[in-house]
Amino acid sequence: MPRGRKKTIPVVENIDEKIAAVEDEIASLTEALKAKKAERKELAKAKLEADKAAALKKAEEEKEAILAAVAASGKTVDEILNMLKK
Repeated sequence: MPRGRKKTIPVVENIDEKIAAVEDEIASLTEALKAKKAERKELAKAKLEADKAAALKKAEEEKEAILAAVAASGKTVDEILNMLKK
C-alpha cells in the first residue's frame, strides 16, 4: 500500500478568465517594454550629442591654450610652425 497523503488536483473554475487576464498582462508589459526601449533610444541620442558637444568644447579650449602659449612665447605662429617642421 502507498504511504503518504493522497494528492488532489486543484479544480480551476475560471480558466478562460485567467488566460484572458494573463494575455492582458502580457500585452500591457509589452507596451511598457516598447516605451522603455524608445526612452533608452532617446537617451542614447542625447548622450551622443552631449559627448560631441564636450569634444568640441575641449578642442576649442586646447586651441585657445596653444594660441595663448604661442602669444606668450613672443614668436609668430609661422615661426612656431617652422620650428615644428624641423
